[in-house]
Amino acid sequence: MIGDLLGHYRILAKLGQGGMGFVYRAHDEVLHRDVAVKVVSSSEVTQESSRKFLLHEARASSALNHPNICTIYEVGERLGELFIVMELVEGQPLSALIGANGLPVQSVLRYGSQIAAALAHAHGRNVVHRDLKSSNLVVTPAGLVKVLDFGLARRLPVEKTATEVTQTAGDYQGPDSVGGTLPYMAPEVLRGEPGDYRSDLWALGIVLYEAAAGKLPFSGKTSFETSSAILHDLPPPVPGRIPPGLWAIIQRCLIKEPAQRYQQASEVQAALEAVQSASIVAPEAPPADQRGPGTTVHRGIKHLQVKNGDVLLMVGTTKGLFLLRPNAHRSRWDVAGPYFHGHAIYALAFDGRAGRRRLWASTNSMIWGAFLRSSDDFGRTWTNPQEANVKFPADSGASLKNIWQIQLGREDQPDVLYCGVEPAALFQSHDAGETWSLVRGLFDHPHRPQWMPGFGGLALHTILPDPAEKDRVYVAISAGGAYVTNNAGATWQAVNKGVRVVFAPERYPEFGQCVHKIVQHPARPERLFLQNHWGLYRSDNSGESWQDIANAVPSDFGFAMAMHPHDPDCVYILPMESDEFRVCPEGRLRVYRTRNAGASWEALSRGLPQKGAYETVLRDSMAMDTEYPAGVYFGTRSGQLFGSIDEGKNWKKLLEGLPPVICVKTARVGEPRVARAPIQKQVIKKPVVKKTMRRVKR
Repeated sequence: MIGDLLGHYRILAKLGQGGMGFVYRAHDEVLHRDVAVKVVSSSEVTQESSRKFLLHEARASSALNHPNICTIYEVGERLGELFIVMELVEGQPLSALIGANGLPVQSVLRYGSQIAAALAHAHGRNVVHRDLKSSNLVVTPAGLVKVLDFGLARRLPVEKTATEVTQTAGDYQGPDSVGGTLPYMAPEVLRGEPGDYRSDLWALGIVLYEAAAGKLPFSGKTSFETSSAILHDLPPPVPGRIPPGLWAIIQRCLIKEPAQRYQQASEVQAALEAVQSASIVAPEAPPADQRGPGTTVHRGIKHLQVKNGDVLLMVGTTKGLFLLRPNAHRSRWDVAGPYFHGHAIYALAFDGRAGRRRLWASTNSMIWGAFLRSSDDFGRTWTNPQEANVKFPADSGASLKNIWQIQLGREDQPDVLYCGVEPAALFQSHDAGETWSLVRGLFDHPHRPQWMPGFGGLALHTILPDPAEKDRVYVAISAGGAYVTNNAGATWQAVNKGVRVVFAPERYPEFGQCVHKIVQHPARPERLFLQNHWGLYRSDNSGESWQDIANAVPSDFGFAMAMHPHDPDCVYILPMESDEFRVCPEGRLRVYRTRNAGASWEALSRGLPQKGAYETVLRDSMAMDTEYPAGVYFGTRSGQLFGSIDEGKNWKKLLEGLPPVICVKTARVGEPRVARAPIQKQVIKKPVVKKTMRRVKR
C-alpha cells in the first residue's frame, strides 16, 4: 500500500489500525498538502446496502465545518475498498494524555467545552457521532481538541471485545445496527433503542469523568458486567479536587433517562464555561479610581418631575425603557426616555417600601448580557454593576441568560426581593437588592431535568409571595408548570392538577405545563387565576386544584392577565388567536374582563382598533394602576401603548412608534393626593352562555 495512489493521494506511511480499518499518512498531489486516509476493505463491509449507507453517512459528515471537528475532504471507492480522506491532525489522543489521576481541572474544563462546541455544531446539522470516546479526541500541541470519526463508527462491525475498539451489538446490518464503544454506550442504546444526540451527551459525560478521575465510571471483567453497570449503577464520586460545578455537569450528563439529561450540547458548553470562568483566580481588583463608574447618568433625555401621589407607568421595550407620568386626571401624559438605548427591558418594578422610591429594571444586551439596575431618582442616574449582581454560583453548572421578573416581597418584609430568571430559577435578596442568592430548594428540584423550554426559553416568569402566609410563594415556569413553597423555599410542590397540556401525550401531567401567567388578589389570597398555553383556570384552594373558566371567550390561548386592584372577582385578559397565529382573534383588538371570577366574560373594545389589528400582547405587557376608577394599560409588539382610566370602558392610544413592548408596570408614588372612596361593585346576574372557544385543528 505504501507508495500507491488512491485518486490523487500518494500513500506515504501507515499511521495506525483500529476497529474500522487502516489509517495512512498521504500526500495530496494536487493541493500539495499532507492528509490522513482511512481505508476500509471490502471484507469489513459485506452488504451493498451497508456500503451505500456508509457512503451516505460519511458524505453527510463531510458537511461539518468547525475548528474542533476533523474535516472530511473526500469520500471515495477503489477496487471495492472505501476510503475517507480527512484533515491530518498532529497531536495526541486524549486517552494518552489522561494519567492515573486524571487531568488538571482547567484542562478538563477547557477540553470539555471544546468537545461540547463540536457536538453542538454537528447536532445542529443533524449529524450524531455515536462513538465519542477519548481515543477519538486528539489534542494538538496548541491545546486545540479535534473530534474524529463523526458519523462513521456507528456503521462498522468490529471485534466483540471490551477493549478500546468499536463494538457493535451483532453483525453489521446497515443503518439500524447498534454500535459504539461499550464503556461509552448510553443506557438507551444498550436497551436496543435508537440513540440520538442525547446519547452523544452521555458519552461526553463519560469522557469528562474519565478526564477528571483518570478512569472510566462503568467497567467490568466482561461485557455483561460493563453493560449492567451502565444500566443500573451510579457513577462513583470523583476526586475531591474536582469542583462541585464540574461534578454536577458530569452527573447530569450521566442520568440514565435521556429526557432528564442536558437536552443540547450547547447547554453543556455554557455550563462548562461558567465553571471555567469561576475557577480562574481573578486578578487583584484595581483601585477604585481605575474602575468603571458605579452609576450611569442619563443626559440629553427629558426626565419626569415626579411628585408624591403621582401614578407612574413604566414601559419596557426591546430597545430601552420609557417612563410616563399623567396629570391629576390622567388625561395627559409626560414621557421620559428611552433609557438604556438598545437594551431589552424584560422586567420592571417600583419599590416604595421603607421610604424608598426605587425603580428596578432588568437590562439585556446581546453584548453585555443581563444585569439588574436600580434608580432612586426616577431615571436620572442608574446603578452600573461592574459584574452581574444576579448570577448562578459556580457549582450550579448554569449561566444566566435573562431576568424575566422582579418581584417585591411582602409589606412586612421590606428588604426582600425576588428575581425570576432563565434558565428557570428563583433568586432572593434579603438586603434590598444589595446581594442575591439562588433558591436551591427549587433549583435542585427532582422535576427540573424534565422541564422543557417554551417558545421564549426555559423561564421562571411569575412570582407571587402570598400576602397571608409568610413562608408561601408561588412561581410559574414555562414550560415546567406552577409550584408553591410553604417553608420559605426549602421545598417546592407542583400545583397543576386540572391544568391541561396540549403538546404532550399526557393531557394532565403532574408538571410540565406551559403556564403563561398567574395573578392573585390580597383580599382573597387562596384564589388564583391562571392563563395557560391554551386554557383559562381558577383555583379556590391555593392551587391544589384548578377549574376551567374559559366561558365564551374567542380563544383561551393568550399571555397577558391582570388582576383588578380593588375587586378580587375581576380579572382582565387579552386573548390571542392560537399558538400558531399569536395575534388578536379576527384582527380585532379586544380586552376581556370578568367581574364574577370567570363565570362570564365581556369584551371591552371601545376606542380600540377593530379591523386589521393583528396585534400581539405578551405576558407582562398589561398592568393596572390602583386609582379609583382603576386604570388599565397594555402595550403591543407593534410598539403601541393603550390605556383606559375607567376600568376598560373606554380606551385611548397613549403612544405609538415605540419598539416592541415586552413589559408594562404601574406604580403610585407615596400616598394619593386626595383620598377616594372605592366604587360600589355592581351586582351582575350570571348570563346563560354557550361555551364557543376557538380551537386550532390538531
